Amino acid sequence: MNKILKIFLVVVVVASIVILSTKFIVKQGSESVILRLGELKKDSSGQVIEYEPGIHIKVPLLDTVKTYDMRNRILEADSARVVTKEQKDVLINAYVVWKIDNISKFFTSTSGNVDRAETLLKQFLESSLRAEVGNNDIQSLINNNRDKLMIALTKSVQKQAIQIGVSVVDVRVKQIDLPDTVTDSIYQRMKSSRHKVASSIRAEGVQLAEKIKASADAKVTVTIAQAEKESKTIRAEADGKAAKIFTAAYANSIPLYEFLKSMNSYKESFNGKNEVVFMLKPDSKFFQGFKLQSNSKLAKDMKEAK
Repeated sequence: MNKILKIFLVVVVVASIVILSTKFIVKQGSESVILRLGELKKDSSGQVIEYEPGIHIKVPLLDTVKTYDMRNRILEADSARVVTKEQKDVLINAYVVWKIDNISKFFTSTSGNVDRAETLLKQFLESSLRAEVGNNDIQSLINNNRDKLMIALTKSVQKQAIQIGVSVVDVRVKQIDLPDTVTDSIYQRMKSSRHKVASSIRAEGVQLAEKIKASADAKVTVTIAQAEKESKTIRAEADGKAAKIFTAAYANSIPLYEFLKSMNSYKESFNGKNEVVFMLKPDSKFFQGFKLQSNSKLAKDMKEAK
């Protein structure tokens, strides 16, 4: 009896093990495929069977279950050195949000190896970076074109990732840096540009100052010319009036006019600067001033003038 019981227990245990080994559980957020003798198990139409979360049956010893997490994963890519539109190097740090989308393609392309899939994704990202960054200059990348760049990168990497059964949810650029050599080059270019602007402003200032000075000088010249003209006019008018007055005065006493004229000639002749020799007759008109008679009209005019 004991022997029969032992056999029964053994049969029960073996049966339990067999039954349990025919079942496998797929957890929430995961999917599985079955390898039967090393080949993916397919349905009657030739499509690979993908097992969703739940309890499923397999053939012990013949079937091997491969389960994959179908949730989003984050791949931190290495810093990539790429060339911009103006042939300048930039360093870009980016990461990829991805997930397994087609287990059949994923297994066929990567042998079901997640590390292999991430290596391929890094290659896809780097090639996309080179293509997209090459269409932009540094200024647009740093200032206002990062969002467009990330959208373009997501589309590009996704297009390549489809072939390995992967869906790219997003590509994000964390940081864009410039190598030291490029930074120095940009600084020198900005410095040169600022110097040019400063020189241009200074030149405009000098030119404006010269225009103002020239305008002021012209106004001064015109003012002086007008003043001199008015002065000459006033002097001419005054001289004319004086001449009229003198003419009127001399017209009343011609002898007085001749006498004053003689006195002026004596003043110029006997100024003491030069020795003067006169070869004149005593009755010459030049000496008439020395022969003034008290009862002459000239003497009377001089008395009236006093």
